[in-house]
Amino acid sequence: MTKQQHQSVLVVGVPEHLTQYDDEVKSEQPLYNALTELKKNHIIVSQLGKVRHTSIHINNELQPIVTIGLGNINQLNQKDYLKIWGNLFQYLKNEPISHIRLKQNTFLAKSVDAEIIYKLMGLQSEQSIYQFDHYRSDKKAPFKLEIIFDNQKPNSVEKLFQKGKILGRAINHARDLGNTPPNIMTPQYLAESTSSYFSSTSVTVNIKDEKELQQEGFGLIHAVGKGSIHPPRLITLEYHGDPEHESDMIALVGKGITYDSGGYSIKSKTGMPSMKYDMCGAANVIGIVDAVQALGLKMNIVAVIAAAENMIANNAMKPDDVFTALSGDTVEVPNTDAEGRLVLGDATFYANQYQPQLIMDFATLTGAAIVALGEDKAAVFNKNVEQQTLSSILQVAQSADEPVFELPITDTERQSIKSSEVADLTNHVNAQGRALFAAAFVTHFSGSTPHLHFDIAGPATSQKQTYKGPKGATGYMITTIVEWLTQKSQF
Repeated sequence: MTKQQHQSVLVVGVPEHLTQYDDEVKSEQPLYNALTELKKNHIIVSQLGKVRHTSIHINNELQPIVTIGLGNINQLNQKDYLKIWGNLFQYLKNEPISHIRLKQNTFLAKSVDAEIIYKLMGLQSEQSIYQFDHYRSDKKAPFKLEIIFDNQKPNSVEKLFQKGKILGRAINHARDLGNTPPNIMTPQYLAESTSSYFSSTSVTVNIKDEKELQQEGFGLIHAVGKGSIHPPRLITLEYHGDPEHESDMIALVGKGITYDSGGYSIKSKTGMPSMKYDMCGAANVIGIVDAVQALGLKMNIVAVIAAAENMIANNAMKPDDVFTALSGDTVEVPNTDAEGRLVLGDATFYANQYQPQLIMDFATLTGAAIVALGEDKAAVFNKNVEQQTLSSILQVAQSADEPVFELPITDTERQSIKSSEVADLTNHVNAQGRALFAAAFVTHFSGSTPHLHFDIAGPATSQKQTYKGPKGATGYMITTIVEWLTQKSQF
């Protein structure tokens, strides 16, 4: 044993029955016997996610040990492992314990592939211990953990672990964007910081300022952003990981309302706080692109982000105004607080000019989606996408502990968006089914291209700390989409 190993804390998973360990673990008699004695005396426990910190005698040496309960390892799933790793890393950070020797074979289960277990470990080593204290004077030093993998093939485990960390870092970057105060996170700041962030990567970034947007006919983005002293931006990210098949393109679209006062359809004093999070759709799209490029996935992505502030001013849009979209459609605006669908309309139409095989947009769009599904689930709306494709995404989402449920777009909503008496379209009607109406409006601008609209209004933020990290922006759907794209890139 090296001096570094001697100083490290041993970390072990404890199943409901120690006989559930594989033969390799059980063959290590000193450790197995010591764990059996500790469990018999209730010093360590097997309840899922429960952490205990004690000492253990092995070969006449007293070693510090941290254990975490695995429950019945014959019934574990990916969500359970998110909780196991999340609780473990949060405990290590809080203690703090910065050097561990991980007995990873004690964490294996027949119900979940080892490859997935190790990637989830990497993910949670970043995601679960995220902190946002950039603007505090008492900010903490970043927690750094050194892990020694205790098996015969540490390099193979390390590779999978690092893949998970890449995803975790991308999620945390998206969280940073969402959590940043709105007096700093303006459309220009979002555009420039994104350009800087990807400057040394294979992602190219193009930014259109307010003059270009107006000159080129982005009438809906301009309408939403023109009332702010911080004018709008259109940010386009391109990643060409499969140059031999340039026509195979997936488009991502993100709603980037960096602050939403509601405009002249003003929000209440209780409804306006937290509206800095109205750009989480854009932040999560940036996170997806970040992970895709860092993992080097063999695919082509274009991401379009419409960034604007919805404010009140003498030149801001008013209820009853009519604007011309990039598509040429005229749009009546009876409700200035239904601004997200406006900027998404222009962004979606622009993304469609890249002739993608699929468009996916992400937006904190409607409170109606929260009413329908609760705060912890996202809604998805399908236009022309094969059911097999949607089913595969929903299956990944369920495994990733990011539940998504499909809601319909019907002929009722398709007709309602055309009910204006003075323009081609309207952005609002006083009727039920408002999440469906908003989805019909956004997907109108994708023409015949297959389009999935994700309304993440509820789970884009969390009101409490969980095993995925603190309250605030969550990076919801980044894990799901990156995992689905990873699977897609392998075929």
